[in-house]
This record gives sequence, C-alpha cells and structure tokens, in this order.
Amino acid sequence: MKERIAIGGSAANPPHLGHLALINHLLEFGGFDKIIWIPSGNRKDKNNLISPDHRVAMTMLNFDLDWLYKKKSVFMINFQDVYGENQPTIYWMNEMQKQNPAAEIIWYTGVDSVVPQKHFDGKCEIEKKWICGEELMREWTFCILPRTGYVHPLKLQLPSQFFILDGNLPNISSTDICRRIASGKPFEHLVSKEVNAYIKRFGLYGYE
Repeated sequence: MKERIAIGGSAANPPHLGHLALINHLLEFGGFDKIIWIPSGNRKDKNNLISPDHRVAMTMLNFDLDWLYKKKSVFMINFQDVYGENQPTIYWMNEMQKQNPAAEIIWYTGVDSVVPQKHFDGKCEIEKKWICGEELMREWTFCILPRTGYVHPLKLQLPSQFFILDGNLPNISSTDICRRIASGKPFEHLVSKEVNAYIKRFGLYGYE
C-alpha cells in the first residue's frame, strides 16, 4: 500500500489548543503513516512574529511527546523553516514528493482555508492568497477538518481529491491570543498549561 504523508503547520505564534486538537484528530484517524508539523519562518503577512527560539520552545512544550512513540502514525516536527524565510505550501508539497516519490503527499488544514469569501471575489484563501493556490487546489490532495464557527466542509463544492476528516476544531487563533495578552485579557484557557507558563515566564506578547 502506498505510504501516506500528511504535512501542515502554522506560525506557532503562539501554538495553542486548536493546534493540539488538529494533530490529535489526525493521529486518531490512523490513516496516515507520517504526520509532519512545520512551524513557519518569517512571513510577510505576520509582522509580529517573536523570536524563533521562543516559538520552537513553545512548540516542543505544546505537543504531547508521547505522540512521537505510541500512535499508529509517526508524528514529527520539522524545524527546517523556522529560522529563515517561510517556504510556501507548494514548496513543501514538491519537496516532500521528491524525497518520497512513491508516497501520497497530503496537506492538512482547517475548513476556513477553503471557504469562499466575498472579499476574495468568491474564492477561498488558498486560491486567493497562497502561492500557486490554484495549482494546489487542482493538483494536490488536501485533508480538510471542520472548524467551529465555519460552514461544514460537506456543504462546500471541493475538488474531488479533497477529503474531509471527522472532528471539529475549536475556533482559536494565535492573533487573538496575542491581542488578549497585550490588552491584559484572559488567555490561559486557549493554550496548554506549559505554553501558558512559558509566555508568563518570558513576558511574551506584552505580558506583564
């Protein structure tokens, strides 16, 4: 049977409980041989990224390291990107395919990436904002997960090679967490206790 490798990631600025839920759903699914999480490098659309050293540390604290050992799928964290310029999804898809020519490469993401938006002229974020977005939609396989507050992906007209995974992701965003911290609002319920302690210890995102 062909090996199936699922890849995805985020800026991890900071990593949060939504990321934990995402990876847990992928692991519980059991349909992937490898699941790879990639914290991104510097991004033009993310002008408030903190030091990559902090984002690496929080990423390691965020995920249950037992996942590296006890699940059917192999869970891996790839830090190749985080200390340089961000490489787009199309780069990772092509690179992973070169490294694993016999495998099926799949990008995982929440439904918010594929919902048509008025401000995108009826297109979705992937088509409108991602580099080579239309090529990605046309030629690559995606695993789409439902997300609280968004239309269920079963109600969307998605490409035939896209598939939907059961499980509803909480509607948590790193941007909202940063704003909460900077304004003194509660944020502890949105991150793991380990990430919470790390943010407070180093006074990240304006925490006082």
